[in-house]
Amino acid sequence: MAINMYFDDEEVGPDRKTSHPHFVAHFKSDFYFDCSDEQAPFGSDEGADVLAELEDFFQDKEVEGVSLSDFPRHVMEDQWELTYYPPKDMDEGSLAKLIAEHERDVWMSDQVVLATAFGQIKITGYIIPELKDMAHDALGRMKAVNDALGREDEFGYYDKMLYDLMTFDKTYVSVLPDFWCKRCQM
Repeated sequence: MAINMYFDDEEVGPDRKTSHPHFVAHFKSDFYFDCSDEQAPFGSDEGADVLAELEDFFQDKEVEGVSLSDFPRHVMEDQWELTYYPPKDMDEGSLAKLIAEHERDVWMSDQVVLATAFGQIKITGYIIPELKDMAHDALGRMKAVNDALGREDEFGYYDKMLYDLMTFDKTYVSVLPDFWCKRCQM
């Protein structure tokens, strides 16, 4: 038995009709489908590009050697030729130094992780645990970067995304291990 995958119409963009029912049922806020809100997972240019790359990844049977947990690094370094900074907990001083030296790449790394995580759920209805953890860390780092730079999350998106992600329980651990394609393995 294979998993049904959902892909957007390029002319329409992210839409409830072209999203997995698990995604639609759990991620109910309109910003998850907004392709113009920079703080939404698919609203920035990077987020929209990652979603399109992820759809290609799932549709292209020839892609080999890239796992979903490595997908953010693959996009940042192999496709965009930028430095990928994996999300992780950091003390204030280390984060301040990293932001001072690489703010753009750090921010883009976190956006790519979020778009990959939410994109996997949107397309497949499930998420691998490692990617869920990475998205949790990316959201934490994005909040810390905003705080350090005096930016306000005026709509509370990061808290909403974090809550929605942490309460989403459809991981690949919850289904049979060989339920579907090898692209979804860690």
